[in-house]
Amino acid sequence: MRIALVVLAAAFATLPALACEMMQYRRVQATPHVHVFEAAEGTTAVVNGNIVAIIGRDAVMVVDTGQFPGIARRVVSDLKALTSAPVRYVVNTHWHGDHILANSVFKQAWPQAKVIAHPHTIERAAALYTDYARRTPERLAQAVEGMRKRRSTSASEDEKLWLDRTLACVDAAREEIPATEYTPPDTPFTGDMTIDLGGISAAVRHLGPGNTPGDLVVWVAGDRLVASGDMIVAPVPYAIGSDLEPWIGTLGALAALDAAVLVPGHGPVMREASYLRDVHALIKGTHAQLAAMKARGVAREDAAAELDTAAFREKHVTTPMRRQAFEQFFVRAAIAQAYPAPAPSAPASGPRSAPPPAR
Repeated sequence: MRIALVVLAAAFATLPALACEMMQYRRVQATPHVHVFEAAEGTTAVVNGNIVAIIGRDAVMVVDTGQFPGIARRVVSDLKALTSAPVRYVVNTHWHGDHILANSVFKQAWPQAKVIAHPHTIERAAALYTDYARRTPERLAQAVEGMRKRRSTSASEDEKLWLDRTLACVDAAREEIPATEYTPPDTPFTGDMTIDLGGISAAVRHLGPGNTPGDLVVWVAGDRLVASGDMIVAPVPYAIGSDLEPWIGTLGALAALDAAVLVPGHGPVMREASYLRDVHALIKGTHAQLAAMKARGVAREDAAAELDTAAFREKHVTTPMRRQAFEQFFVRAAIAQAYPAPAPSAPASGPRSAPPPAR
C-alpha cells in the first residue's frame, strides 16, 4: 500500500508534530505560464502527487489531479483566482491513485474538460478504483492493523518514525475516502499531441515505459518546462511494479528534451538536471546489478545486501524518513520486480482477487 508524506521543512514547519503534512500543499510559479501545487515530501505510505496547471490565454491544462477531493477543491479555487480561462484538458500521467483519484473534482468544476490518459492507465485505473469509496475502508483497516503490529515489534527507530507518520496520514486520508468518486479518463492517447492554450502550447507525449508502461509527460516548449509524472520522483524514486530496463531508455529521452525546468510527480520544482542524471544512473546501475546477481544465482533474500546504491544514498537519502522510503519504495520494489514470486495456485472455487489500496 502506498496512499506518501514527510516534511518540506520550511514550507510545512508550522504543522504540529505528527500532523499529516500530505494534506497541505504550496503553490509555486515554475514559469510565467505554469503553476505547481506542490505536495509535501512523499516518503510515508500515504502520498499525494503534485498538481500542475499550464495557463494559457484561452484555456488551462491540468497535469494530474491528486487523490484527495478536499485538496483538489482548494486547488480549483486557487486556479479560478489565478485565471478566468477554463480548464479544457486534464492529463493523467499514469494510473496511480495519488495522481488520478480527484479527477471528479476538476470535471465537476469544468464539465467540458477532456481527461487524457494512455490506454494502459485507463485499463489499470478502472480495475483498481471503480467503487473505490465502498471498497477501500476495509482494505485500509487491514493495512493499519498490519502497520500497528509491525510498529509494536520493530527495533528500528527509523521504522517506528516512518510508521508513526504514515499512521497519522492514514487518519487524515480516511476522512477523504467517502467523498472520492473515481472519474475515468475519456480521451485515450498514445503518441504525441500538441495543444494550443492561447499564447502557449503544451505537448503531451508518451516517451516510453517508465514508472509504469503508460507514463505520459507534458512538454511546454515555450517555457522549456517538462512535467514528468512519476518518471521522476524526489527525494527518492518510486519503483513499485516498475520495469527498470525500458525505463532507462525513456529517461534518456526525457533528458534529451533539455528542459530548463522539471516538475516531478512528487518533490520540488527543479531548475537543473543533476537529479535526473542521478536517478538515470541509479536505475541503470540497479538494473545491471540485479541482472548480474540473478545470472550468478544470488538468492532474492541476499540481493538487498549486495546491491550497491551508495552514490545515490550519499547525495539524497539523508533523513530517517528518506531511508525508509528508499528501502521500501525503490530497493525492495526493484528486487521484487527482478525476482518475481511464483503465481499462487488458484483455489478450487476459482481465482479471486481484490485490488490494492490506492497510493
